[in-house]
Amino acid sequence: MDSPFLRTESPTPLGSLSQLTNSRPLHPTRCIHTISQEDNNSVLSLVASQRYLFSGSQSSQIHVWDLQTFTLVTVLKGHRGSVLGLKLSEDEQYLFSSSGDGTVRVWNTETLKCAYLIQSCHDVGDIFSVVYSDITNKIYFGSQNTSIQWYDFADPQTHGAINSDIPLIPESPRKLGTTINFFEDGEEHDEEDRIQAELDKDVIKCVIREKNVCSNAHDGYLYCLLHAKDIPNMEGEVLISGSGDGDVKIWAIESNGIKHVHTLKGNPDKGVLCLALSEDGYLFCGVQGGDVQIWDLETHQMIRSVMAHTDDVLAVSIKGPGFVSASADGSIKIWSEGFQFRESLSDHQGIVLSSTTSGNYLISGSNDHTIKFWDIPSYSSPSFEPFRRSSIGLQEAPSSDTMLYVLEKWIAMRTVSGNPKYMEECRRGARFLKNILQQLGAVSRMIPGACGRNPLVYGKFIGKRSSSEKSIPTVLIYGHYDVIAAENEQNLWGTDPFNMTGKNGYLYGRGTSDNKGPILACIFAVNELLKEGLLDVNVIFLIEGEEESGSVGFYEAVNQNKELFQDVDMVLLSNSYWLGEDVPCITYGLRGVIHATVSISNKRADLHSGVEGGAVSEPLIDLIHVLGKLVDNNKKVLIPGFYDNVRLITESEERLYDPIVEWMKTSETAQSSTRAHHSTIVSSNDCKQNCGNETQCKILIAKDEELDAEKLKQKLMARWRYPTLTVHKIDVSINNPTIIPRNAKAAVSMRVVPDQTITDICGQFEKYVQDVFSQNNSDNRISITIESAAEYWLGDLNSKYFKAVENAIAEEWNMKPLYIREGGSIPAVRWLEKFCSAPAIHIPFGQSSDQAHLHNERIRLLNLHAGRRIVKSLLTALPNLKD
Repeated sequence: MDSPFLRTESPTPLGSLSQLTNSRPLHPTRCIHTISQEDNNSVLSLVASQRYLFSGSQSSQIHVWDLQTFTLVTVLKGHRGSVLGLKLSEDEQYLFSSSGDGTVRVWNTETLKCAYLIQSCHDVGDIFSVVYSDITNKIYFGSQNTSIQWYDFADPQTHGAINSDIPLIPESPRKLGTTINFFEDGEEHDEEDRIQAELDKDVIKCVIREKNVCSNAHDGYLYCLLHAKDIPNMEGEVLISGSGDGDVKIWAIESNGIKHVHTLKGNPDKGVLCLALSEDGYLFCGVQGGDVQIWDLETHQMIRSVMAHTDDVLAVSIKGPGFVSASADGSIKIWSEGFQFRESLSDHQGIVLSSTTSGNYLISGSNDHTIKFWDIPSYSSPSFEPFRRSSIGLQEAPSSDTMLYVLEKWIAMRTVSGNPKYMEECRRGARFLKNILQQLGAVSRMIPGACGRNPLVYGKFIGKRSSSEKSIPTVLIYGHYDVIAAENEQNLWGTDPFNMTGKNGYLYGRGTSDNKGPILACIFAVNELLKEGLLDVNVIFLIEGEEESGSVGFYEAVNQNKELFQDVDMVLLSNSYWLGEDVPCITYGLRGVIHATVSISNKRADLHSGVEGGAVSEPLIDLIHVLGKLVDNNKKVLIPGFYDNVRLITESEERLYDPIVEWMKTSETAQSSTRAHHSTIVSSNDCKQNCGNETQCKILIAKDEELDAEKLKQKLMARWRYPTLTVHKIDVSINNPTIIPRNAKAAVSMRVVPDQTITDICGQFEKYVQDVFSQNNSDNRISITIESAAEYWLGDLNSKYFKAVENAIAEEWNMKPLYIREGGSIPAVRWLEKFCSAPAIHIPFGQSSDQAHLHNERIRLLNLHAGRRIVKSLLTALPNLKD
C-alpha cells in the first residue's frame, strides 16, 4: 500500500542490522525550546533559513517563526490543502511550498507574500515534495499521480504573459469534494472563492506545460524528491526520487527535461518516504516499517538496512558525521558515523512527521502540534567543564547563541541567598560570572562580602579613547545574581525551575528575568561593542549576591573598594518590568522602605489559657491592639505627621500618567496581566477563578473602573507615589491553640516617598507605637527595632541620560515608552547614586507576566534580545550626549 501511515510487515533483508544499545551518552541531546502552532494542527513540513523557520501545517497554512526569539512572525495563507513539502532557494530569497491541493506556491521571504501559484495541466493529487534548481531556475515536484513535473521560470507566464498556448487547468475532483487526501483526515478545507481570490489578487498564476511532465516516473506515489549536484559517478545536477513502490531512482537534469539514469531497487513492501544525502555520497532512505536503508551511490549498493524504529520513518536529516531519523512511533533517533545508535529522543507526544536543521540545531515537527529545537552535542569533541578556563573559545559562537548557552548554565546554579544550604552554590555562581566576564574581555574579580555572606562580582570593560580625548564616559551597571528559593514543593512549576526551558518564545527558570537574564544581556551588549571596535565608554559591572536578602554587606564591600568605582558618569540597571505586555517602559522612581519589628513580651513562661486566661495581660492581644491602630479602614496610615512631607504632585508629573491611563483603557494586556516584581497594576478583585493558567494569575480591573480615567490614575499613584504601612506577619513564642505565648512580634514595613526622610519616619513610628501601647495599661513590655531602611529614588526626567534611553527604546520598539514609577524598593539604587555622584537610569526588560519571585518565572526572548540592543544603542550614544 502507498500510504506511509499503513504499517506493513515484511521480511528483513540480508545484511539488515539493529544498532540499538542501552548506553546513555555522556552529553545527551537537549530540547532547548518548544513552540506550539496556534492552529493546533500537525506540523507536516519544515525548512529553515538564517532568519526564519517555516512550518507547513495540516491546516493549509505556513507558519513563519523568528529563529532568534522563537516567536510567530506571520502566517502565510493561500493553499487549500495540507502543506506537505517546503524548500528554500539557495540564496534564501524564495520559499517553495507543495500542497495536498495539487499546487506549488512561491513565496518571497523578504515580503512574506505569495509571488507565484504553479499548477499542473493534470490532476496530480497531493504534491508531496518540491525542490528547486538555482542553476536551471526550475522547480521539480513529485506527486500522488506518480509523475515528476517541473516548471521553468524562463517561461513567459512567469512575467504575467497570457498566451493561447497555455494549457487548461483540469477541474480537480477534490475541489468538488469527491476525493479525500490521506493527510486531510476527511475534513473539508475549501475556503470561500471570494476570500481565495482576495488572497491571490497579486499572485502570478502559471501552468506547467505538457512537455514538462514525466508521467509514471514510479509505480507508486512519489513521496520524496532530492536535488543534488556532482554525486559519485555523475557530474552535473541530478534528481533522486523515492516512491511507495520501494524504489529510488536517479535522474539527470538536462536542458530539455530529465533523463532516468539508474534505479536503486528496493523492497515493494517498504515504500520510500524520505531521503537525505551525505557529503560523502551515502543516500539515507526512511521507509515504511521503520528501517533506514543506506545506499552507497559510488557502487549503487545498499550497504546497510538499519532497523531504526518500530513504525514508518517519516523524516531523515544529516547531522554532523551521522544522521537523525524520526518516526511515526514518536521517537527521534541519533546515529553516529559508522551508523551506530547514539540516543533516542521521545519528548514529542505523537508522531514525528518532519525535521530539518538550522546551524547547530535539529528541528522536529509532530502531530502533537509542537515544534522542538534540539541541541545535539558533537560526539567527537572532548568533554570539559564549561567556562572554567579562558581557552574554551567563548568568542567563536554567535553572540546571541552564546548568551543563551551561558544563561542556561547559570540558571542551573541555585544561587539562593540567605540560606546557608546554598552558600557554596552562590559562590560557584559568582565565580562562573567572573570567568564569563574575563572571557568576554573584561578585567574581573570577586569582592568579598560580609562574613558568611555571598561575594560581589566586579568586571570592567575598557573603552577606546581617541588621542584628542582626555577621558571618556564611565557607566556602572548594577545587578544581582542571587535568586529567590524555588523548591517546587507544591509542583506549581511546569518544569524544573533550575533547568532553563524554552517554550513558545519564552525562557522559563528561576532567575531568567530576575536578574540573570538582563545581566547577561547587558554583558553581551558590551562585548559586542568591544568586538566591533565601537566601545567608546568604560563599563563597570557590579553584581551583588545578597539583593534578595536586603543587600547585606553590599555597602561596606563597595566602600572598602571605592578605588574601583572612580569617575562614574551614570548608573544603569534593569531589575523591573513593564506595566503590561505590549508597551515598553522606563522606570523613573522607586519608593524607599523601612523594615521594623514590633515585639511585646513578658518575663513569665508560656501559660495555659485554661488556667491563666483572663488573669494576665496577653502579649498577642496587646500586639493586635497596637497593630489595629496603625492603619484605618480607608488604608490611611494613622501615625501623626506621616504624610507631612510627601511631595505634592506637579502638573508635569501628572501628565506622565495620561498616556498610561490611555494605554490601560485600550490595551488588552493591561486588563489581564500577572503581578510583577514591583510595578503591575491590579485591583482588589479576587483572582481565584483565573489562577489555572500555567504562567500567570490574571487579575482584572473592576469593570466599573475600567473607563474612569481619574480612578485609574489614583490607583497608580496609590501604588507608586504615596507612602504605605504593611503588617507582613505575626510570630509567637509557641504556636499552640491552648497556650498563651509569652512573646508576640510583628514584621512591619513602611514604604517612603519623596520628600519623607528615614529618620523622621522611624522616629514618628516608634513614638506612636509606644503611645498606643501605653493606652493598653498592660504589664507586658514592648520593643521596637528598625531592621533595615533604604531611601526612595526619583530620577530627573529632564536629564540627557533619560532622553538617550527614551530614544534607544523608541528606536528598538518603534514606539514611545511609558514613564512609570514602582511601589517596590531596590535599596542599592539611591545609595549608588550618592556613592558615585552620578544619576541612575532604570530600564525594565521584562513583561508584567514574567512571574518574578513566583512559580514559572520567565522572560520573553524577544525582550531579552531587544534589551541587549537597547543597551548597545545607549552606550553608543553616550559619548555624544550634550547637556
